[in-house]
Amino acid sequence: MAEEFFQDRTERATPRKREEARRQGRVARSPEIAHAVVLLALTGVLATQGPAFVAGCRDLFTYFLGRMGALDLTPQGIVSLQTTVAPAVLALVAPIALGALASGLAANLLQVGLHVSGQPLTPKLDRIDPFKGARRIFSPEGGVELLKALLKVAVIGWVAWGVVGAAVTTLLPATGGSGGLILEGVGRRLLSLGLRVGLALLVLAILDYGYQRWRFERSLMMSRAEMEEELKHEEGSPQVKARLRALQRQMRRRRMMTEVPKADVVVVNPTHVAVALRYERGAMQAPVVVAKGMRRLAAKIRELAETHRIPVVQDPPLARTLYKEVDVGQPIPVALFEAVARVLAHVYRLHQAARRSEAR
Repeated sequence: MAEEFFQDRTERATPRKREEARRQGRVARSPEIAHAVVLLALTGVLATQGPAFVAGCRDLFTYFLGRMGALDLTPQGIVSLQTTVAPAVLALVAPIALGALASGLAANLLQVGLHVSGQPLTPKLDRIDPFKGARRIFSPEGGVELLKALLKVAVIGWVAWGVVGAAVTTLLPATGGSGGLILEGVGRRLLSLGLRVGLALLVLAILDYGYQRWRFERSLMMSRAEMEEELKHEEGSPQVKARLRALQRQMRRRRMMTEVPKADVVVVNPTHVAVALRYERGAMQAPVVVAKGMRRLAAKIRELAETHRIPVVQDPPLARTLYKEVDVGQPIPVALFEAVARVLAHVYRLHQAARRSEAR
């Protein structure tokens, strides 16, 4: 059933789906890494603070033994005893507790970064459903977790057996010595055991992290349909995008039409293409296309030009070239300077002739 579920999921997860999974607390992480790092950190703390810890425990033990007959067990006496003993106990426990806390936080930060999510703590009824719990236990994931647990027990047992076996052959001859020497030997063996078990667990944890990351990436895989739906949410549906493009075209056309009355000439072909040009001497380096269109839009440009008494010049090759090569609002290229100059010169001659006729 699970294989059928993943058969059509062939696409990698989008950033949006990854972010949603992260908000839900679904990240690629292995608890085994935190366990191994904490064990190694505690081994390091005990290796450096072990003598001080043993000395502190011995002092506390001596303190209580020396006052067993004089302990005040009244409420006031107990409060006084706690006030006296609490700082010493805190000084003994603080390095161990801080080492475990700091190493555990560091292990999780290395895996998932700084991320806090309360959703995994939200109560869910399916977590207490016995049928779903049984399915999880007997699922392929449950079998993998069982194999991991058995492998971890086997590795820890193998490492511990090697350390304990070496310790027995070393410590047995020293049983007749002083208690301090025996305690020191036991401490060294315990530190060796912690270091070796921690390193073995760290190797297993790194392998488990690789498996968890593969499993996490697999759970985020998407089908083509899900990918298309995701793109719709991110970019909008095709219908909405088409409607927006149509509205944008309409707005551009309205703005373009308001520029036609400001043009100096309209070059046409003769009915299919129309391009309106404007040129201001001293203000522009070259004539600028202020409007252009084909068919119905070209007819609208010609109609506006005739309404505002703007000259309309038929030059099919120039009209087609201007329409294809120059966008609205852009100056004409150098290659068209001469052809446009002839058109503008013709327009200026028409204006001069009209002014002379009006003067008469």
